[in-house]
This record gives sequence, structure tokens and C-alpha cells, in this order.
Amino acid sequence: MVAQCATPIKARVFRLVKLTDCGVPVSGTGSAVVVSKGWTQTSVAPEYEDGQEFIQLLVTGEPCVNQKDPSFLKRATLETTWCTLDPDALVIITGDQLLTTGGVTGTGVAFAEGLITTRWSLEVWQPLAGVGACDASGAQRYVYWAFPNVGNAKIGNFAFANGTFNFITSGETQAMSALWGLGPGNTHWITDTPDEGTHFLYNITTTAPPTPTCGAVTLPGGS
Repeated sequence: MVAQCATPIKARVFRLVKLTDCGVPVSGTGSAVVVSKGWTQTSVAPEYEDGQEFIQLLVTGEPCVNQKDPSFLKRATLETTWCTLDPDALVIITGDQLLTTGGVTGTGVAFAEGLITTRWSLEVWQPLAGVGACDASGAQRYVYWAFPNVGNAKIGNFAFANGTFNFITSGETQAMSALWGLGPGNTHWITDTPDEGTHFLYNITTTAPPTPTCGAVTLPGGS
């Protein structure tokens, strides 16, 4: 089997999908999906637990035992910088109160104290650049990234100044639910179900990303 290498550049859109407490995509009534390009970056910081070290010295000072267990991935911390405030997206992440003004649903968010128990998935699409950007038929290739189970949301510091406004949110991954399957909805960008314990993944695909909109839509069908 021949591997397919990729040179991704920039990013097109991201998608947030509301999950249950168990990391399962919510579909139908009560679901929420936001596709947006209103952000400037998402940084990913994988965190590892170093393996336990076992050292025992002889009376001469030489090592009798010199062994270290393997390290393992604990989680990845995601930090997104927004240049567009989408209230539905922020409610998916934080679970806070969506504000309604003048009959328009979703004009703001009220951030309150209390435990933040919401969970969501994050998907990002990057077009490929250079040689191999398109397949033999001329279709654009993309690198599809998925973080299937994210929670523990936080709002970062922000400032009002004579300049552009940025709003920062962060979250931490957990292992994906088996019911996340090939991803939320009826369009999929992977064909192999990820292994148990997966925190994030990428795949090369010619399936175009969804179209960005303002606000949330419902998720039809299952995952």
C-alpha cells in the first residue's frame, strides 16, 4: 500500500458539534452544529505523562536497575482565538445562557458562575498546497482534523482597546466515544472508525468541508 503525504496550508473552516456528557453527538431536537471561519487560529498542545523511572544503584555507584516505563498521552489542550463572536458557538462550548433581543434568537451570551459540564467536538479543514493539492480528477484535497470529545471549557483573558478584538476559548480532549463513529451527521471525511482511546486524528480527503454560516443548525440523522 502506498502512503499519501500532504502539505496542508492555512485552514478553511471549523465545525463545532454539541455532544452529550458521554461524548455522543446530539442529533435532532436539542442538537447544535456551528460551521464558521470567524477565527484566527486554534493551537493544540498535547500533554503527556512521563513514564515512571526505576533507578537502583550498586554500592559502587553503578546502576543495578535503570528502567523507565513508556510515556502516554493524557489529553490535548485546544485554544481558539475568535475574531467573530458567534453566540451559538460560544453556548456549545460553555453551556451558558443564550440571549435574545427584539425577537432575534442569539444576540449574545450571559456568562455565569458554576460548573461547566458541556462537551463538544471540533473539526478543522485545511486545503493542501503545492504538488498533490488536487487528485487526478482535479478535485481539491483537504486535511481533515477531528477532536471528537472536548470539554472543560474556559474563557481566556480579553481586552478592549484601540485595535481589533479577540476572544479566546479553550478546552481539553478526552478519549472519543465509540458512538462518535465516523463523525457527526451523514457526510463523513474518514472511512475507518478510530480506535478506542483516540483523542485526535487527521485524514486526507477530497470531500469538501461544510459551508460556514452564522449561528447553529440542527444535526440531522445519527453519527
